[in-house]
Parts: sequence; structure tokens; C-alpha cells
Amino acid sequence: MTQLPRILVLTAGYGAGHELAAYAIKEYCHRHDLANVQIIDLMKEAHPIINKISTSVYMSSFHAARFGIDYYGWSYYLTQENNAYSPVLAGLNRLGTKQMFEIIQREKPDGIINTFPYGASPTVSKSFGIPTFTIMTDYVIHARWLHSTIDKYYVASEDMKSTMIKKGINEEVIEVTGIPIRDAFEKNNYPNENKNNKRILVIVGAYSQLGITAKMIKSLDMIRDCHITVVCGRNARLKQLLTRKFQSNCRVEILGFVERMDELMASATCIISKAGGLTLAESLALKIPLFIYRPFAGQEKDNATYFSEKGIGFISYRMIDLVNQIRQFVDNDTCISQVKNNMDVLHHRQAAERIVTDVLRTIFGCRREQAISNTPMILQSSLERM
Repeated sequence: MTQLPRILVLTAGYGAGHELAAYAIKEYCHRHDLANVQIIDLMKEAHPIINKISTSVYMSSFHAARFGIDYYGWSYYLTQENNAYSPVLAGLNRLGTKQMFEIIQREKPDGIINTFPYGASPTVSKSFGIPTFTIMTDYVIHARWLHSTIDKYYVASEDMKSTMIKKGINEEVIEVTGIPIRDAFEKNNYPNENKNNKRILVIVGAYSQLGITAKMIKSLDMIRDCHITVVCGRNARLKQLLTRKFQSNCRVEILGFVERMDELMASATCIISKAGGLTLAESLALKIPLFIYRPFAGQEKDNATYFSEKGIGFISYRMIDLVNQIRQFVDNDTCISQVKNNMDVLHHRQAAERIVTDVLRTIFGCRREQAISNTPMILQSSLERM
């Protein structure tokens, strides 16, 4: 019996998107018994102290940005067009090199998938002859993702592929698959929303502030015939305060962590959320339009801009504009239908399946080449015809 391939997926805790993409790949492999998948946060394992500090700084950047100190956005755009040999990116790409060698020797993977742009991974993997793949978890490109030794990139859209080709990446190593999402979102076996009971779903982050969130709920409550559901996630303090503040309003529902976000999102008429790549991919699969309020500079703003240009996302920077956008949307069935059609065009179905299939094809191809190279010449012609 052929041994299942061992796949190592490298991810990071800078936002949930990278981890969710990794788990989507693992979920698909396990469900179909295709590969042994190990997910590792390389930065956390290689530099736990630096990782703790950097993730804290990353999360704090959202608070700072509200006061005009947008250091994450500045650093993002400062390095967006750099190449891997620039001093800043070259330094970042060396992080985790020693641990990467140790992890490969310990796990002995047949292939490595990156859902976060670790520069050390492609270089070290190449030295072991291990094929390396990158899943881009946004709808925009940053220089940190691009490395000359990557065997295949899996990207969200044809637009990303075109941009990468212009940057000198070989067209043959770019596959437009969409962003891998959990199977529950892919199945999308949900009835259409009740037009007489429209729901506005507000998904807040761990850094969300009580004042802004409460003001948003009060403003949205002025839209007629709409139910408002707010998901606070693991922000227990925010959930407690909002519950107390809106407990007498029957049109407002405050939730904490939700297990079946797919069901809740599918029941919504529209969603207000940050423009993370995975959230956007999930909304595409469910065909539920996204409204982004005051997107943070960096990939979130670029993602939001891309969706806005495609006519499937809406950006606002003032509360009154957000409310007006949603009011006009929920009251216009023609607009709702058009936006959903646009979303269907951009969505790439079964991304996890397509990525895993391609990764396994490459791995088995490498095994075959290795077998031929280690076989006496008299048998090689027979193997090559297989």
C-alpha cells in the first residue's frame, strides 16, 4: 500500500485568515484520506518571544490607526513593491531558518504549503529538494509573498495572476484557484433569506471599541424592517457591555463566539466586517455582500478597494454613509440580485480540492522522478512509460 504523502502547512497567528486557510486544506485532506497534514506556526515555534511581541504590536496597530498613527499601514506600503533582496525583506526572510531545518528533519514532509509569506521556507525546502507551494490569502499582492523557488502559487483571482506575471513571475507556476475555505461554506446548502425579515450581520474584531460599535448599532436600528445581529467573537467584555446596553431592543441580538458562522452568515442580507481575505472568500461562496466601515490601511484596505471596484463590496468612512449604503441596498431587490450575480462570477469553487489535487500531483511527480533516478538504466525506460 502506498504511504500517504506528508504535507507540512506553515501558517501564522497574525489575523485568523492564514490559520483558517491552513485548516481548510487539512480538513479536505483528512475528509478524503489523501495525506497526513501537520500545521505549524513557524514564527511561534522558531521565535516565541518575538512572535508574542510582534503579534501584540500587530493587534495594537488597529487601535493606533484610529488616532492617525498607522505604523502598520506605513510599513506595509513601504515594502509592498520591494523584492526579496531588499534589506528589510531579506532580513525577514531569514527568520526561522534554523528551526525550518529542524522541522523538516523531524517531520520529513513530502511537500510544504505556506499560507503566510515565510521567506525562510522556500529557501530551506529547496535545499532538501522538497516542493514548496504558496496559498495567497488576500486579493492583493505584497512583495513578501514572491520568491523565485516557489513551485506553485495558488491565487484568488485572474487579476492577481496578471499582476504577478507583470512582476516577472512565470505564468506556469500560478494557478487561479480562489482562497480555500471550510467545507461548510463551500456546500452552501441554505435556503434564501426571508425578504420580509432582513438581517444585518455585524462581525466585530477583538480590537473593536464599545463606543463605535454601539453607535453603529443605534444607527443601523434606524433602518426599517431589519434585524441586527452582532457577533463579538471571543471579546467577552464587549459582548457583556453591548448585551446590557441593548437588552430591551428586540431587534438587536448580541452573540459571542459562534460555532456555525456559515449558517449565521448565510441567513444575513448583508454583512458588516473587516475585509480579511478569508472573510471575503466566505462571503463570496455564500453570495452575501460585505460592507466595510473604515478599512485599515494595508491588505484590508486593498482587499476592500478590489471588492468595491468589482461591485461586490461597499466602503464607507462615515457612519451616515454606511447606513445610507445599507438602506439603499436592502430596499432594492434588483441591486441585491445584481451584486449576488457579480459575486458568483468572481467566486472560484472548491479551492481546497483544486489546491490539494495539484499539490499531490506535484509530490507524486517528484517521487516518480526520484524513483527513476535511483533505478538502473535498464528499468528506467519502463518507468518513464508508466
